[in-house]
Amino acid sequence: MITVRKLKLTIINDDETKRNEQYKFIRDSQYAQYQGLNLAMSVLTNAYLSANRDIKSDLFKETQKNLKNSSSIFNDIPFGKGIDSKSSITQKVKQDFSIAIKNGLAGGERNITNYKRTFPLMTRGRDLKFSYKDDCSDEIIIKWVNKIVFKVVIGRKDKNYLELMHTLNKVINGEYKVGQSSIYFDKSNKLILNLTLYIPEKKDDDAINGRTLGVDLGIKYPAYVCLNDDTFIRQHIGESLELSKQREQFRNRRKRLQQQLKNVKGGKGREKKLAALDKVAVCERNFVKTYNHTISKRIIDFAKKNKCEFINLEQLTKDGFDNIILSNWSYYELQNMIKYKADREGIKVRYVNPAYTSQKCSKCGYIDKENRPTQEKFKCIKCGFELNADHNAAINISRLEE
Repeated sequence: MITVRKLKLTIINDDETKRNEQYKFIRDSQYAQYQGLNLAMSVLTNAYLSANRDIKSDLFKETQKNLKNSSSIFNDIPFGKGIDSKSSITQKVKQDFSIAIKNGLAGGERNITNYKRTFPLMTRGRDLKFSYKDDCSDEIIIKWVNKIVFKVVIGRKDKNYLELMHTLNKVINGEYKVGQSSIYFDKSNKLILNLTLYIPEKKDDDAINGRTLGVDLGIKYPAYVCLNDDTFIRQHIGESLELSKQREQFRNRRKRLQQQLKNVKGGKGREKKLAALDKVAVCERNFVKTYNHTISKRIIDFAKKNKCEFINLEQLTKDGFDNIILSNWSYYELQNMIKYKADREGIKVRYVNPAYTSQKCSKCGYIDKENRPTQEKFKCIKCGFELNADHNAAINISRLEE
């Protein structure tokens, strides 16, 4: 399994002048990469257009073949010492061009990729050497190219502190392999490492064959989970009321700031209000992400505790959400979090069609919209079976197959 973690970095160097030079080295290398990416993409694009958009033509194939580290187009670009930028550029450009073709470049549905100056600086995984600063310290450093040494900045008050330290310890011990990663400066001018990790998948030999956890996305509860083979084992996870209250607070803050913006024509006052709006958006995004991390962790913990082989998730489109709480909640992000956390534990995730799961009786199988007289109550009009509506839906989801 591949996962990416964001790490805050700072350069360690007692000599301030040299430290500033090293920061400049990263910026200059990032700019050189930006030049190389766009130049390489223009070479492929020109060949593609000259060949009448025929990627099977000899002209395009030859151009693509000759786009390599030794290409003369890179001769005048001052790439960073020790960074394998040429190789990263040629691989990235070829990959992005191939994706553009598949996504409709020939039909005009997709434009040629244009790389921005802020595009993260790609670096080989083997060039990132993780270690503890010394035997008695939990401070983690990274030795990089050109004798640059980074310190990983991790706040102990960070909710993910222990998880991140656990992950980095596995990197240092060699349990997790570091893949091609990237470095960039964020909007606050902080140095960030997008660390790509290859994590070996676990095989849960203790899982009960066929046992499946059904996950129903609800209105009262963000998630309601239940086992397929023992429907008395179930649990609701989270409260939609707390989610909606928090989102309402963010909406009110945005409205106030937007109203204030109408009364400010320009200048620093308007800039401050716009910055405040951006901050609210970031805070809301962080809240939703943290909330999804909490929900997904509890779902995985429940599945592990009950030795599940599978987790069934609803395959829903955004249009499938008919209430304001769920339509504004990043359910796709939650699904991704459940998926990668389940992969780590060797639990298989399946996406199932949720059609009629809220109307179907989990006891006799009868389907009718009248089976759900209220949002919370389910009562089958055929057999009289009664159950919490979310519980009933979770049972049905758990029994579905891909």
